[in-house]
Amino acid sequence: MTDFANLPADITPAQFFDLVGAALANEPAPAGAAPDKLVIHIDGAAGGVWNLGFEGGGLKIQAGGAEAPPLQVSISQADLTSFIAGEMRDALKARAGGRSIDASQMGKLFKITSKTEQVKSYKGDLQIVLEAAAKTHRLTLTFGGTPPNAAAPTTTVSLAQDDFFAMLDGQLQPQAAFFAGKIRLDGDMNLAMGLMALAVG
Repeated sequence: MTDFANLPADITPAQFFDLVGAALANEPAPAGAAPDKLVIHIDGAAGGVWNLGFEGGGLKIQAGGAEAPPLQVSISQADLTSFIAGEMRDALKARAGGRSIDASQMGKLFKITSKTEQVKSYKGDLQIVLEAAAKTHRLTLTFGGTPPNAAAPTTTVSLAQDDFFAMLDGQLQPQAAFFAGKIRLDGDMNLAMGLMALAVG
C-alpha cells in the first residue's frame, strides 16, 4: 500500500497520478456521481494535463483535458512537489503527528458530490496564495469551463500556510478567518465569498 505521506522528492506528476490512480482503482463511484471531470494543469518541465472523474462505476485518472470541466486546478510543478513530497507535505505531516496517508483517506476526497451543481454555477479564476516562512505557493481554481488564467485571476485569496492547514483540519472556519483578518482578498469578492459560503454551508 502506498504511503502518500512519504513520497520521494523526485517524483514526477505522471508518477504521482499513476500512484493515485492505482490506489483508488477499486474505489466505487458514489451514488449520483456526476460524469463531469476535474482537470488538473501542471506547469513545468515534467508537467502536463490530467483529468479525474468517475467512469464505469469507478474513479479514473487519465492524461489529457476534458470538455468544459466545471472545475480546473492549475499549479506549478514545483508547488505540486512541495504539496506531495516537499516542505508543505512535511509541515502538514508535523501537524498530523507524522501519521501516514493511505488510499482510503484519499478516496474520501473524491466522494464529495453533494455540491457539484452549486460549483457549476460559479465562473472565474480563484487563486489561493499560501505564505510560508521561506516561500509562497500558488494554486488556481478555475470555474465555468473556460481556459484557466492563472496570470490574471478574477480573485486572489492570500493567507498564511498555518491558517490554511487549520482550515483543512477544521480548527479554523473560513468565515472566522476572514473576519479575523487572516484572509486577504483582492479582485472580485463575490466569487470568494460565494465559495466560502459553499464551503461552510
